[in-house]
Amino acid sequence: MDEEGEILKLYEPLDKPVVENDPYQVVLKLCDNVSLLSSDFTEEHKNFCKKLSRNLLLLDYGGYGGGDFFKYCDILYMWMYFEINRNSISNEITKEIFNKSTEIIKSKIINKHCPYFNFNENHHETRKLMKLSIFNYNVDTFQSMLKGEINPNVCSIIRYIYRCIVIYRDMNSRYCSSGKDQRDENKNSCDIIRNFNSFYTSYISSKNDLTHNFPELNSGSLLNNIDDCSLEGIYSDEFSDETQLGTPITKGVSTALGAMVGIPPFLALIYKVNIIFIQIYEQYLMHTFILPCSIK
Repeated sequence: MDEEGEILKLYEPLDKPVVENDPYQVVLKLCDNVSLLSSDFTEEHKNFCKKLSRNLLLLDYGGYGGGDFFKYCDILYMWMYFEINRNSISNEITKEIFNKSTEIIKSKIINKHCPYFNFNENHHETRKLMKLSIFNYNVDTFQSMLKGEINPNVCSIIRYIYRCIVIYRDMNSRYCSSGKDQRDENKNSCDIIRNFNSFYTSYISSKNDLTHNFPELNSGSLLNNIDDCSLEGIYSDEFSDETQLGTPITKGVSTALGAMVGIPPFLALIYKVNIIFIQIYEQYLMHTFILPCSIK
């Protein structure tokens, strides 16, 4: 199976409710056991327990190995972020549910389950970090796509990478410089930020065979229009391409193709994930993530 098929096979069931004929139902029903969970667990908590347990099993049974395993875990963590925000689940309860879920599926695990990680826990400006994380796990694919001629997809990649550069420079300065990365509240964010620095330097800025010569991260150079691509909007938190996808963001929309704010349209073909501020859009949007190697 190609990478696109594997991604779709993995993600499409992630946000679906657990049904009565679910093949893991016997195990998942343990989430209803009040002796297993704290007394203040609600139906939403139990449903999250079931969906998380099922999704951990999906990852385990998918046979994803090596670096790909953690790429898919990263998708799971993004799903968790939006799920627990939609249901207002505290970090303490999230961790308890995660630990209970790993206990519940222990007898069914064949390989290994994703380790605990929570984007809501000790992370600054989570949605920006997700942009960097997506880059980190797909940088080899971005590099290969930047070796062809300039076209709309390549321009989207360039704008996306430049937006990541803006995010890196800002967040690295505020949270990770001058020893601030050693503070407990900054460590998790700085891990992602440092990884972006490493991957960007190794795969992008140090390469001479790419369509565009990208700046060094610490050069301080201004990011303006380049080649035939506009970089308009890369400095704005409003940087968004959802409207270009033909899917307006309006109240009452339950599903929509798109990408996280600041991620260009073609990256809607990189992953499938739920998204964006409940307080702003009052709706939980679903987004499509497929690997860019599938783009023709």
